[in-house]
Amino acid sequence: MAKRKKRTHTGHTYSILEKTGTHQQFDLAEVFRHIRTNIEYSATDQEIKSVSITSTQADEAKSTVSMNLAYIFAAKYKKVLIIDADLRKRTLHKYMNLPNDEGLTDAVREFGKTHLYDPKFLKVLEHESFAGNLFVLTSGTQVPNPTEVLDSKSFADYMKELKKHFDFIIVDCPPVLQTSDPVPVGNAVDGTIFVVSAQDTNRKDATAAVEMLKRNKVNILGSVLTKAEMHDASAYYYYY
Repeated sequence: MAKRKKRTHTGHTYSILEKTGTHQQFDLAEVFRHIRTNIEYSATDQEIKSVSITSTQADEAKSTVSMNLAYIFAAKYKKVLIIDADLRKRTLHKYMNLPNDEGLTDAVREFGKTHLYDPKFLKVLEHESFAGNLFVLTSGTQVPNPTEVLDSKSFADYMKELKKHFDFIIVDCPPVLQTSDPVPVGNAVDGTIFVVSAQDTNRKDATAAVEMLKRNKVNILGSVLTKAEMHDASAYYYYY
């Protein structure tokens, strides 16, 4: 069962969908605060203000990690942005109960023409725990070749522009072994978090995925282990 908090109908502002029962949205808040701290202090010579989240294959809880990190960063920073760059699966808007009429593909296309930042493509989530608002850039209009969008100069330049407007950016990427898309996205952010499922991830496949990212100069900050069988539910996610 789930209950919806009051939705604000002004502009593109929405309230987040909260789950009731034992597995609530913020049950793992302390764990993700710990992960947030590790990300913030993962580099001494570079300020980390944007990360991409990827994994080896589908169904390793990559998008769940992305969303929970976005929520916990939004609790500390006033302007946090989460982007759905998984242009093949395009499910983040469904998980967050948002429309997907316009999004990343549309924003990149327009930015390539105008070179101007336009917030009209963003949705805004409100919650009492947030320091400000959480901004969401959904995947947008489906395109025939997502790699052309994410590997374009327009995307790279758009990401640089977004960094000027937000305190922190989280990009949900497709899995590494399904497409090369995590490489250009990883090169457009400050670092990448690699998600590993204790139940689903093949060790050799994960090693191959990480090596592929490293060969392409993607800065891997660390990994998050998901779906681990532990007695304490708060240990479901572990960052190292």
